[in-house]
Amino acid sequence: MDLKQLRYFITVAEELSFSKAAQRLHMSQPPLSQQIKALEDEMGVALFVRNRREVRLTEAGTVFLRESRSLLEQFRTAVNVTIRAGHTHVGTLRIGVATSGLMSVMPRLLDLLRAGFPEVEVRISDMQSDDQVSAIAQGALDIGIVHVRPERMDLARHPVVSEPLALVLPEGHAQAGRPDLKLADLADEPMVALARDFGPIVFDAMIAACGVAGFSPRIRHTARSPFTIFQMVRMGFGYALVPRSYQDSAVPGVTWHTPPDAGGDCVRLELIWSERRGSDLARQVATTLAPRIEAALRSAGRAD
Repeated sequence: MDLKQLRYFITVAEELSFSKAAQRLHMSQPPLSQQIKALEDEMGVALFVRNRREVRLTEAGTVFLRESRSLLEQFRTAVNVTIRAGHTHVGTLRIGVATSGLMSVMPRLLDLLRAGFPEVEVRISDMQSDDQVSAIAQGALDIGIVHVRPERMDLARHPVVSEPLALVLPEGHAQAGRPDLKLADLADEPMVALARDFGPIVFDAMIAACGVAGFSPRIRHTARSPFTIFQMVRMGFGYALVPRSYQDSAVPGVTWHTPPDAGGDCVRLELIWSERRGSDLARQVATTLAPRIEAALRSAGRAD
């Protein structure tokens, strides 16, 4: 059975006349009759009742007409989508993102995708950087937004943003609002930290920043997400040191400070993808948009 036979069957069913159907198909009647007979023999059911006065569909023929039309429509859709994909950017992108990237990189990426690749469907997964690296290497993810460990990377990459760490204090904290507040001023206070298992790069950057400021942090509480951190800070469990982009989450009950002794732009995010296992669409999106995201975020940083 093939698509040609389905078209022959549908035409005969619509005309209920082999001669008229043959004219419409620009063929002679005997080959058309042979094709319909072969179709019936293959399925083992009669599709038409034929006599000298009429041609009509059997009950099985009525069901097969409905299903054949559906199959042909699906085939036409598949052809049209494939043709469009050959001329436009059509497809699905599976994008992983480290949590801080949701607040800084992802909004720019989505804006640029909507403008330049409007027919691309996007599927987002909040994932740790190490998990993204593995998923892209295995072909389970197309693009990642990661805190990079360069020595472990075997993927194409492009830096998109480097940002400082910021202090988060409860609104009623004695140091809140001080324009000259330094990280070292909080050396003796308890800290709420992102657990290292859930954010090793951010955790290590925080420890390093405290070391540069001249102290080891008194980590008393840990959390699995920045939003839990903010809630703990708001409740007075301690202060936190997180990537400054978290400030865009607009969490009530806390204040933000960017202290001069927090280590500068020490948290780095990069776009990563696989040249070997990745799709053409993923490569084109990554190589086209990564430099533009970097430029937009650098400009926004200057504006800040």
